[in-house]
Amino acid sequence: MVELTNGRKDGFMKKAGIMIVLLLTAGLLGCGNAADMETAGDRNGNTEAMAAETADSGGSTGKVHVEFLQGKPESVDAYEKVINLFEQENQDIDVEQVNLPDTYTVLTTRLSSEEYPDLFNHFPLRPDFEVLAQSGQILELTGDDYLNHVNPSILEMSKTEEGKIYALPLTINTMGVYLNKELLDTYGLPIPETYEELIALLEKTADKEDGKFLFACKDTWTLWQMMDRLLGQLYMNSENDFAADFAAIGSGKKRAEDIPEIVRAAQQMLELFSFSQDDPFGTSFPQMCDDFANGRGIAFFQGTWAYPNIKKVNPDLEFLFIPMPAEEGQKSYLSMNIDIGLCIPEGSKNIDGAKEFLEFISAPENAQVFNDADGSMSCITGVKNTISEFEDAYQMIDRGDVYEMMSNMWPVNYNTTLMDYISAMLLNEDLEGYLKDVNMITPDFYK
Repeated sequence: MVELTNGRKDGFMKKAGIMIVLLLTAGLLGCGNAADMETAGDRNGNTEAMAAETADSGGSTGKVHVEFLQGKPESVDAYEKVINLFEQENQDIDVEQVNLPDTYTVLTTRLSSEEYPDLFNHFPLRPDFEVLAQSGQILELTGDDYLNHVNPSILEMSKTEEGKIYALPLTINTMGVYLNKELLDTYGLPIPETYEELIALLEKTADKEDGKFLFACKDTWTLWQMMDRLLGQLYMNSENDFAADFAAIGSGKKRAEDIPEIVRAAQQMLELFSFSQDDPFGTSFPQMCDDFANGRGIAFFQGTWAYPNIKKVNPDLEFLFIPMPAEEGQKSYLSMNIDIGLCIPEGSKNIDGAKEFLEFISAPENAQVFNDADGSMSCITGVKNTISEFEDAYQMIDRGDVYEMMSNMWPVNYNTTLMDYISAMLLNEDLEGYLKDVNMITPDFYK
């Protein structure tokens, strides 16, 4: 097994070690050549009406109607490619993909009111998923044959503490900095290898309309993700314990301003934000991807899931994807997470049809179709990752320079609460206020 330096908690390191082994041993690293944001629901009319229509089984068509509620708009086109193939082979089953702006809020409401979709996607390593699984609202999949398509190490990592499986792991993601190579060449700028070099690059392009570091503050989930990865980089280069530090704030034994990683991550985010575009708070995630694809920004920080959006808008754009550069004297790491886990609600009316789809999408040849369109790294044995822009990421994974995203150790909903305070910090350019906010909100999550 490849060892990570600067060990974290045992559970975290166990998962991170598994993550490395699975990518090294399962043939997931391929080198080679290498989506509009309209949802499936929008194509067919109002999404809420569509969700209501598809909640029952089959209607007048005589087919089994499988409603698939999924919360990743950037993956709509990739799913549609696989759904079309599935329906060609299974003409008695109709899979209806529903993607809404607030999918996970809708999912929570529907589960609690027992108006179940037949399939949904979630994030198997997150604490809120564990809560759903323990509540009995997700069908246990342990022992299903199609799980044999999944790399065994990933499958092991996705198990609950009781050793049960509630999701089919489909993809893994990572996050980093997207750089417009055409603009780098235009301005004669090198690829930054340290955080200081990234700041120097942005200083040189600060007065250029196309030289901005793009933010999508309208979608505040992008803010906690960025803060999480800045924290992760700093903690991977220290001897301190992420989970223990936040728990200590929660218990009142420590304060945020006394923890150097928390202070420095916030300082870095404020510094990067100082190079942002004119209207970051009016910019959504899809708009940010569009702006980058159209040359209206030199860089932005996001996950591998942004790739299909960029390529769809401008397939000829030359761009790079690099890890967030570490500060001088420190080492750069990539965060890793299971990004898509496909689940069946316990109350689904069409469990057999839903399982037929899981069997189909997990077959290597079909998972390859999804992977090529989506851009994430597949959990399915035999699928090759061949996106040239991610070559540096593949090499880092090969070296073992990865860690599981730190926020998986936060309590349920801490991230979605914190994101509003990160937004306020950026809006008000107020580091001190943000640190006070962290001290204020954290104890509520560690009672």
